[in-house]
Amino acid sequence: MQIVTPIDVEGALAAELAARLSYDVHAAPAPDGVSAGSVVVQALGGSQQTPVSDLYDVVAYCYADTYGDAMRIGIDVCGAIRAIQSAGLSVTGVEWTTTGANAPYDDPDPDRTTLRRSTVRATVAARGVPID
Repeated sequence: MQIVTPIDVEGALAAELAARLSYDVHAAPAPDGVSAGSVVVQALGGSQQTPVSDLYDVVAYCYADTYGDAMRIGIDVCGAIRAIQSAGLSVTGVEWTTTGANAPYDDPDPDRTTLRRSTVRATVAARGVPID
C-alpha cells in the first residue's frame, strides 16, 4: 500500500479558487488588511475517507462592500468549488475525489464591521501526497 500524508487543504483550495476567480483569495488566517473582493479559505476539520484520502470540512469567507456583492462572490466560489472535481481542472496537482458546496449565507464578521461577508460551507475530499 502507498503511504501518503494529508494535503494542506486551505492552501490547495485557495490556490484552486485563485486560479478560477478574479478575487483576492487567501488561506486562513485572514490577512489584517482583508478588503472587499477577498475570499478566505479555512478548514474546520474532517476525517479519513480511505487509507489514502481525507475528507475536509471547509468554509470560504467572501468579503464585499454590499450584501449583494458578498452573496455574488459566494455564488461564484460555490460554483468554482463544485467544478474542481471535474476531470482535468485541478491546477494544484491535488487529486480531488469529491467536491461539494452549499449556497452562500449572510455571515457578518464581528471583526470587520465595515465589510459584508457571506460564507460558503463545503466538503472536499482529496488524495494525500505520496511519501517517497
